[in-house]
Amino acid sequence: MSSQANGRPTGPGGTVKDREIAAEQRYVDTAYARLEEMRADAQAMIREGYRQSLAGTKGSLVDRDAMVHQAALRVQALDIADDGLVFGRLDLASREVRYIGRVGVRTSEHDSLVIDWRAPAAEDFYRATPEDPRGVVRRRVLHSRGHTVVDLEDDLLDPEASEGMTVVGDGAFLASLARTREGAMRDIVATIQREQDEVIRAPADGTVLVRGAPGTGKTAVALHRVAYLLFRHRRRFGSRGVLVVGPNRRFTAYIERVLPSLGEGSATLRSLGDLVEGAAATVHDPPRLARAKGSEAMAAVLRRAVADQAPGAPEELRVVFKGVVVSLDRARLDRIRNEVHRRSRGSVNAARGRAAEMLLDALWRRFGEVGGPEAAEAEEGAEAGLWNAILAADGLASLDEEPARGHAGGNGNGDPKRAQFDARVREQRAFTDFLVAWWPIRRPLDVLRSLGDPARLRRAAGRDLDRADVEPVAASWAGEDAALSYQDVALLDEIDALLGSPPRPSRRRKAPSEDDPFVVDGVNILTGEEVVDETWEPEMQELTTSIERLERSRRVDDGVVEDRPEYAHLVVDEAQDLSPMQWRMLGRRGRQASWTIVEDPAQSAWEDLAAARRAMEAALGGERPASRGRRRTRKAPPPRVRHEYELTTNYRNSTEIAAVSARVLARALPEARPARAVRTSGLEPVVRVVPESGLGSAARAAVEELLGQVEGTIGLIVPLSLEESGAQAALFGEPATAWGPADRDRLGAGLPERVHVLDVLEAKGLEFDAAVIVGPETVAAQSPRGLRVLYVAVSRATQRLTVLTADPEWKATLLTD
Repeated sequence: MSSQANGRPTGPGGTVKDREIAAEQRYVDTAYARLEEMRADAQAMIREGYRQSLAGTKGSLVDRDAMVHQAALRVQALDIADDGLVFGRLDLASREVRYIGRVGVRTSEHDSLVIDWRAPAAEDFYRATPEDPRGVVRRRVLHSRGHTVVDLEDDLLDPEASEGMTVVGDGAFLASLARTREGAMRDIVATIQREQDEVIRAPADGTVLVRGAPGTGKTAVALHRVAYLLFRHRRRFGSRGVLVVGPNRRFTAYIERVLPSLGEGSATLRSLGDLVEGAAATVHDPPRLARAKGSEAMAAVLRRAVADQAPGAPEELRVVFKGVVVSLDRARLDRIRNEVHRRSRGSVNAARGRAAEMLLDALWRRFGEVGGPEAAEAEEGAEAGLWNAILAADGLASLDEEPARGHAGGNGNGDPKRAQFDARVREQRAFTDFLVAWWPIRRPLDVLRSLGDPARLRRAAGRDLDRADVEPVAASWAGEDAALSYQDVALLDEIDALLGSPPRPSRRRKAPSEDDPFVVDGVNILTGEEVVDETWEPEMQELTTSIERLERSRRVDDGVVEDRPEYAHLVVDEAQDLSPMQWRMLGRRGRQASWTIVEDPAQSAWEDLAAARRAMEAALGGERPASRGRRRTRKAPPPRVRHEYELTTNYRNSTEIAAVSARVLARALPEARPARAVRTSGLEPVVRVVPESGLGSAARAAVEELLGQVEGTIGLIVPLSLEESGAQAALFGEPATAWGPADRDRLGAGLPERVHVLDVLEAKGLEFDAAVIVGPETVAAQSPRGLRVLYVAVSRATQRLTVLTADPEWKATLLTD
């Protein structure tokens, strides 16, 4: 029989639990000693790599980079594992004992001391249950602070096989749920549950779709899956990288420590507002603008905007050839521009050369239409006669008797007159200046800002943008200092895809003294290309590693033109809120990727779920988005494998808080089922009715009260900032206050750092020990999905929840079934 111990004294040796902790400490000390030896070996490998490079050969540099890169990664993983190296132990029916930890540790004879939590041998630590023990008798969780074991908890899974085995504590998992929250998410590697582990170890191919209500651990599971995939398939996912996308910058800051704590620092973490290089979103659009900007119809609007004449472009081209003035008016220029765009979709910025050729074609045709050839021949005849007279006076042959000289190239198919025309026109400053102004190298932000002109946006809108939305959408982009929203960043990416990259530097093998008349200040004015001199080359070029290239891609404005990165695996959290345009942005980064999608449809703030679902399927490699242009018959891509999982247990909220969120969910989606909460705290949520003018002061008072009741973080969650919303609460006694950043700063002034003041959308994915929700009636009224947004807000707290409302009916709604 096993013996249960909960800290009872057993004599001079202390309690049974103390003795068990001491025994585990001895084993942990052995593991740390070996870890230190492994760290020293890795450091020695780094030194050896640099020593080998002293040979001065190319091969020695390759060897150095490979050795140093691998050893540096190893050192990084071992350093991260230093805190809480060992967290689990399995006692098997076969009498084998396995210790589970953050990284694998072996003795110098290659015997296992600690098994990496991602290894197949560690799977039973997460999958074994009393109903299916999988050969596990006892599962032990070790709690450490640094190198010291401070507590342990046991789960007895097979009592019949536990003869003589000590079982300590009341269960590790429930103890972990009540812990104090810090300002950032921590890993759950020691307490992963079976349904979560099934997601983490799901097959690497295709798409894993994870659904679950708030508090089910979706985000933590997705991050642990990244660590698992990089461990099991390092070559596949490590070379092209993993991208983790969150809803906002607060969220990515909240989760940024999880992967490094698991020994994986190579994944790229971005919010939806940071995915486009050089652009950063700082605001959320009001629902009406978000609906317009996020709609897939905006793709057609932006195509027309890119194809429209650039602001300030000249409307007429005039050149002179042999005394004949040749011009192209606005109508002809528009036809040429449209044709160049038709041929150059996705490479508009690189199409200036093609635009020049088509302009020359049009000028040549126009030259013929205005009688240019006849006038040119008459001028040439008069000129030739004058020269023949001069030559005859000197006794020389006339020009007519000289052998004909061929002319090469041009667009004239060997026609010397056309070749001469092209050469003369290209040399004219009027032509080159026109070309640079008419076909400029454009940046996505320039195109978006140009749509701040309502007339220009109206031209681009066609029938794809509601006429009533043109003015407010244009106003949001007007001015150089207009803030970018999260939807705007997706539009910038769409424009970038339409424009393509600027021309890359062309490389000349001639000396700088061999001047090119079309190169001015290092730029070819016809093509827009930078021209780089290569008259000097080093004998040897430094080899770069993939990590160095990854770091370079993370820097901004380093002078290196980088393509949009594509990743081997994408993780998308809070996917239910993505607009179709945001899915298009993600799809460009994962054309050949596998995906992990985390969502809860009940939390969706996006209104047109069907359109968003179609865009998601297109991004994942399923059906293509519908095209409003010419129909093209495409072979449908083979369907990708999809694995779907649902998490059903609420590990975050107490049963008391979960009951409040369930009541909000019942109003938002009567058919939805809330997750099952497993922890009771005995602390009932507080709902207070406060006069509308006193909401601000009441919120501060509630926070100050909670500061004395919880040790961890407190979230003060307020409605969205909506200048046009008549439902916005007057939080400081001012009518219809626009609840912007300045107002939030004012509310949080003087409060400790563990208090976070944020709006309901910024709160997505976060959790706090306590939360204060201001104005639930306002949140519910701010958009058609307001009740779903409120459902998210009231599910953020783990211990205490306070709601402040100016509407007495909401008190009954939140507290009564």
